Amino acid sequence: MKNKIVAIIAASAAALGSTIFSAPAHAQITTVPSNVGVSVSVPEILYLRTVSTIDVDILPTELTAAALTASGTGFVGIDVTGTADGTTGVDTTSPFFLAAGNVSVTKSVPAVFAVWSNSPRGNAVTVTTGIVTPDLNGTSGSQITINSVTPITSSAAVPGLVTPFSSGVTLGLTLGGNGIAQAGAYTGGVVSVTAAAP
Repeated sequence: MKNKIVAIIAASAAALGSTIFSAPAHAQITTVPSNVGVSVSVPEILYLRTVSTIDVDILPTELTAAALTASGTGFVGIDVTGTADGTTGVDTTSPFFLAAGNVSVTKSVPAVFAVWSNSPRGNAVTVTTGIVTPDLNGTSGSQITINSVTPITSSAAVPGLVTPFSSGVTLGLTLGGNGIAQAGAYTGGVVSVTAAAP
């Protein structure tokens, strides 16, 4: 009985093997490559970044040619001249430029704006500036006026989108004769910066 079972298994295995090896082979078929074109559109970008505030200091030398020395939060000065003899005395002529009227001060302020552009036209990017609100107000009605604002460098080759074209502005300020008598902060002036990629 045991031999019959072994013979049946052997016969079944032989039949199955012959079926597997005698089945027809299915060969793989492949086409030749078909080339497909790809196109990509990159948008034109013009990006302007500016500082939110320009903060400059008026220097003592812009108010007077007299020698002043830093002291505490400000400056002090002294000079000695003349004789008080009952008919003459101290010289009351102001040593400050403002006594003669308005004084114009020019301030160069670097790193005010940065521009990125990938313009395809190859023209330079340009920056223009303007005065929006000219008056800066201090305490007690004191006032400083912005009379001009210009870019230090107004144009550059198209910079791309990694390293920007960056520059600053030159401010022209008018300090009024008695209008700047009060020390302190003057605020409220506004200038504009505009970038273009012609």
